[in-house]
Amino acid sequence: MTLKSEDLYMLKSHIAQALSVSEQDDDGQYLVLRTDGFGAQLDASDDAVGAIGSALENRRFAAQLAHQVSPETLAKAFSAAVRIGELRAAVTELQEHLAEGRNREDVYQDWCERHSWAFGNAYVARDDQRVIGIGDHVDLLMKSTASGLRDVYELKRPDKDVILYDDTHQNWYWSSHTAKAIGQCHRYLDTLHRAAEFGLQPARPDIVAYHPRAVVIIGRSHTWEETQLRALHGLNSRMHGITVMTYDQLLSQCHALLSHVTAIDENAEGQPSQLTA
Repeated sequence: MTLKSEDLYMLKSHIAQALSVSEQDDDGQYLVLRTDGFGAQLDASDDAVGAIGSALENRRFAAQLAHQVSPETLAKAFSAAVRIGELRAAVTELQEHLAEGRNREDVYQDWCERHSWAFGNAYVARDDQRVIGIGDHVDLLMKSTASGLRDVYELKRPDKDVILYDDTHQNWYWSSHTAKAIGQCHRYLDTLHRAAEFGLQPARPDIVAYHPRAVVIIGRSHTWEETQLRALHGLNSRMHGITVMTYDQLLSQCHALLSHVTAIDENAEGQPSQLTA
């Protein structure tokens, strides 16, 4: 039997109706498995796949699985599969935000806070610290994996221009929205630098950044031509300590990270995912 997405929703509705008639609670979880290539998806042994199939019809599900297959093997297989599923869901969520024209900054700040892996393995996780000075609240402080120090991420609306073309002088330049964000980050970096200069001591654990970098995420680039991408790269290369990227570049980075983790899971036996939220 082949079920499409709409068929699954209809099936769920009929299950809820049947449970309602029988006066049973319809709250719960449902598990759907693809039988074709199931073993390859979980990177588990044939014994594990067979155990799952037979245990689905047995009330003592956990006991039968533990009896037939090593719990460690199952834990690693399911952990990797679930983690990759979470990453895919996160990428899909970001795609939907952009495709449906959601332009509020708080939408993307919430997404980034929940999915700090999107910024790469160079960072451990986001920091709850945001206030860096009087009147200065950064969007995100990301903790470096190597040094433990923090970098600044500033999120702007995806519907704003990133760069513009000057027909008179025949060159690309930062839009006013991007220029303002760069100036904002410049102030943040100065504030953090002063804090480190006057307070960088072992007894001062409140120092969270030292010579940090700043990244501005603004606008879209999915319709750009190669000349625009090269122009953005060129403008970025002339700046020190601040980088500008688009939301589509962030999305592409997510796709690349997801592909990398999926490849690791497929090629390494029982290796856990390298990315953490």
